[in-house]
Amino acid sequence: MIIVLRWQGKELIQPSTPSGILALEFANTPEKLSTVLSVWNKEMVRNNILLDFIFIAAYTWFFVVGVARSTAQWTHRFMQQLGAAGIRMAFLAAILDITENILMLQSINGYHSVSSLQLTWYCAAIKFMIVVILLLFMIATVIRRLIIRN
Repeated sequence: MIIVLRWQGKELIQPSTPSGILALEFANTPEKLSTVLSVWNKEMVRNNILLDFIFIAAYTWFFVVGVARSTAQWTHRFMQQLGAAGIRMAFLAAILDITENILMLQSINGYHSVSSLQLTWYCAAIKFMIVVILLLFMIATVIRRLIIRN
């Protein structure tokens, strides 16, 4: 799904927006939004955001299953509780991403305020922090398992 999003959104990568759709996610002022949208095809952006809704379902499933399987590898109660919280965090990331997408769709259609742009930024930032935390939990589980085997 990542490959599909990157392929579909390749035209969003411009000299002024080298991070592609991330430029819109983190456009927290009207000036930044205007700069981003001035170089993009609105329909292309809209389609990329709509495709992201499918990606949200895919990565939520990946993290719920991955964190659940990782949690099952731990015998320490704290790590099991951390894993259980991680599963809930995966759903929170999805809710934040859905909120972010709705706000971005409104923004590209001209319905935005400074507050909505800042909220979009915060949703994206917190979502990415959660994703990093969940990946670290799963990586820590794999490393622990490799150490125990040796």
